[in-house]
Amino acid sequence: MGAAPDLPPGGVAWDRTLALEAADGVRLRGALWEGQGQEQGRGVVLLLQGRTEFLERTALPAAGLVARGFAVASVDWRGQGLSDRLTGEPLKGHVARFTDYHLDLAALAAHPAVAAQPGPLLVLGHSMGGAIGLGAVLRGQLAPRAVIVSAPMFGISLSRPMRLASRIVIGGARLLGRLEHWPPFAPAGQPVDTPYVFGGFEGNLLTGDEALFEWNAAALRRQPAFRMAMPTLGWLRQAYAEIAWLARQGPPGCPGLCLLGSREAVVDPAAVRAGAARMGLELVEIAGGRHEVLIEAEPMRAQAWAALDRFLAAQGL
Repeated sequence: MGAAPDLPPGGVAWDRTLALEAADGVRLRGALWEGQGQEQGRGVVLLLQGRTEFLERTALPAAGLVARGFAVASVDWRGQGLSDRLTGEPLKGHVARFTDYHLDLAALAAHPAVAAQPGPLLVLGHSMGGAIGLGAVLRGQLAPRAVIVSAPMFGISLSRPMRLASRIVIGGARLLGRLEHWPPFAPAGQPVDTPYVFGGFEGNLLTGDEALFEWNAAALRRQPAFRMAMPTLGWLRQAYAEIAWLARQGPPGCPGLCLLGSREAVVDPAAVRAGAARMGLELVEIAGGRHEVLIEAEPMRAQAWAALDRFLAAQGL
């Protein structure tokens, strides 16, 4: 039922494809993996992907959770994957309000097949997904037994001049009604309309796992509908606003774990450390890890999963 046709090395196909619709009518593609083995029924994890990701890619961290006996539910956020795109130019990463992502999360959590899963509810969010998941928990929209975040988007890694320039450009775009435009700049000179992974493995900020990186680039070439490039100025404006809101929040009301690679360069490591301390999240830094520690090369990936296992055991999960 809805198994993914093309998965990354080590990924596992989902059991059900979920046709979801957010409260504002945006159509979303979701997936549900059932737990396996003797520990099946351990709980259900809402696995929240980062910006530019898609379910096929999510099948790798899902495999680790399924092997541990968890059911896993995930969704292509609005504007990416095979969910509805929000502008006439599908490569643009755009959202009208950052909190619209919470409508997608609500639709996933409320699906009967997800809601019927036995055991406690957990949230595991990566990067933008970490900010979305924590934002929903802190607003009382979800009440998980525990929350785990990987490189949560508590800040974007930009130089001070670039951050200032982006805010000036965003302000001008808002006044001119051009928030759906791309910014006039891109990291490392890469074109704003080109997916990041097309820039090649060498020097990438995501992962040291070359096979996974090259699978990702090949998947985008085979399926152009998965492609997504730079965010719009409107997305950046909304992201800055949510980051500022998160910076004013305290603990989420449940135990939390935060994973951070020592080579993190996509989100702001200092902001992640400060946010973890403020929210009372246990912080584990993975030596040598880049942005995506749960799909890193070894031994970094094993260290990240070991930290997750220790945390779950300490919570009786």
